[in-house]
Amino acid sequence: MATITSRILPLREWDKAGGEDVPFHPVWHHSAPKTVARAERWSGGSDGWAAWAAHLGRRSDPRPVAELFAGKRPSLAWAMPVFAASPFADRPPTLELLSALDRLERQGRKWKGTADPVELAMKWATESAHRRGAAFGVECLAWCRALPALASLLPASLWWRLFATLLAICDEPELPAGDDCVSPQWLRAELPLTIAYLFPEITAARRLARGGARALLEGLAASVVEDGMPPAAILPAVRPLLATLARSRALARRLKKPCWSDAAEARYDAFAAQMLRLMRRDGTLALSVEPPDAADRDFFAVAFDGTSRSTRAAAQRAAPGCRQGVDLPEGRLPAPAANNEKTGVSVLRPGWARGGERLTVVRQGDVLRTELAVGRDVLWSGPWTCEIQRNGVPLAPQPGKGWEEACWSSTTDADFLEFELQLSDGMRVERQMLVAREDRFVFIADAIIGAEPAKLEYRSLLPLGEEIAFDASTESREGYLVGVKARGVAFPLALPEWRAEPCGGALEMTDSGLELRATREGVRCLYVPLLIDLDPRRLFRPATWRQLTVAEALRPVPADLAVGYRLQVRDKQWLVYRSLGERGNRTVLGQNLVSEFLVARFHASGEISPLLEIE
Repeated sequence: MATITSRILPLREWDKAGGEDVPFHPVWHHSAPKTVARAERWSGGSDGWAAWAAHLGRRSDPRPVAELFAGKRPSLAWAMPVFAASPFADRPPTLELLSALDRLERQGRKWKGTADPVELAMKWATESAHRRGAAFGVECLAWCRALPALASLLPASLWWRLFATLLAICDEPELPAGDDCVSPQWLRAELPLTIAYLFPEITAARRLARGGARALLEGLAASVVEDGMPPAAILPAVRPLLATLARSRALARRLKKPCWSDAAEARYDAFAAQMLRLMRRDGTLALSVEPPDAADRDFFAVAFDGTSRSTRAAAQRAAPGCRQGVDLPEGRLPAPAANNEKTGVSVLRPGWARGGERLTVVRQGDVLRTELAVGRDVLWSGPWTCEIQRNGVPLAPQPGKGWEEACWSSTTDADFLEFELQLSDGMRVERQMLVAREDRFVFIADAIIGAEPAKLEYRSLLPLGEEIAFDASTESREGYLVGVKARGVAFPLALPEWRAEPCGGALEMTDSGLELRATREGVRCLYVPLLIDLDPRRLFRPATWRQLTVAEALRPVPADLAVGYRLQVRDKQWLVYRSLGERGNRTVLGQNLVSEFLVARFHASGEISPLLEIE
């Protein structure tokens, strides 16, 4: 970063000096007007300051930053709908200040804030030496973007004080990022690039361009892995991160000497594509609690502008209000599903349609958060918890052990993800999730694996969305998940179909969400699957399911060694098979299997078409 040496007085000394004794001697670039560059002084009342203020008021290039990002809402507020809330709790007036500075930037000399701009600027410049944090970074950007218009409202020495303060912030030692990946980008990348863009007439400002672009790429590389997937720990910040990256990228590409490299563009494009995968229909991020924002349309238009054709085509389908004018066939779009074991973030998504089903999975230690969204409805979102007891004793995750990825598969038929969690008493849970593309159902299951027979009690909870209800059937054990409209039918395959038949378990809605329970005596293992049919054409069609007999060497196999299920909805049938112990050569529903896990279509001819088979 460039360094500017100047003597900036404390506020009380500035007052005593009448506001005009802060010396500042900029080095002018040859692009500066001669009336400015050849002046001897640029303090208040001097010809140099008058020429500089007049130049800033009448120049047409560079355009105000606000004009680069069309929209009614300040672009600095993108992806941050409520500035008074965290992470801006330390600075509640930030939104009002942003709005006033944004209006000034757009409308030139007109100040419409409730407070006097001179008092605001004096107070902010003095406090800047002692403040940092999220709100501070946004305020730096807002003051910087308003500086050209402020030249007609502030005394010369105060204007230069603000300018020198902002340049000094760019020169500070690197900020510790931690889980805050956004503040360093505001201060290390977007702020230097904004100064370089707005003040090309000043040599020190121009020199900030390359450092800002380098910090932009370094920050992106530090925040997300090579394929663009953000780590689970920073998911709450990825929308503000994309916003600052989008603005910084737009500025870097408009500088006189371009400093945006192909490597930076490739990294940005990968991150933008991952953001599309993680996006809900309304533009908010999966597993978040933020409300939708109409300003997102302006945000997305800039964020995906100029990305690769495939990413723009995907954005045109997935991002609200995004009209990129690129139409590519499905086969040339990026894969809609993605998994990154390192970051712990996965998306099981059949296609790019905004209203299509999508299952998002985030793994952090022994907590596994999932979200299933269909159309406008989020069916469930939050930690998928389970409680397991062995002979009445609760089992807990082994200390220091968390969920570990065991398998990932994405084919033309289905996306599949499996995790494993080690429990006390030598037990473990194997959790499976499958999203079928053409068949349009979601299959989730927990397998509790042990070595000795015992009484196993299982209870899992899916936190239903606020507007989602579970409408249970009165005679059978399936039930509808209902939001704006009926979205799916949940079938608890491990439980008998009819309520009249006794069983140790239930599927029901509680105050905490959708609860699935199962209890078995004298078993080593327990398999508890749940299939949610999401095809609207089948929602109200007759359905039936049953547990199948699994045989090996012409003898039935106990249910704690292997299980099989058949589900039929109208004319569609599916077969599910799971081996819970050592694999063997077994038969189920007329099929000879040696696999560990199978989900398949079952045809009337007796043949099967596997959607997923793990051997």
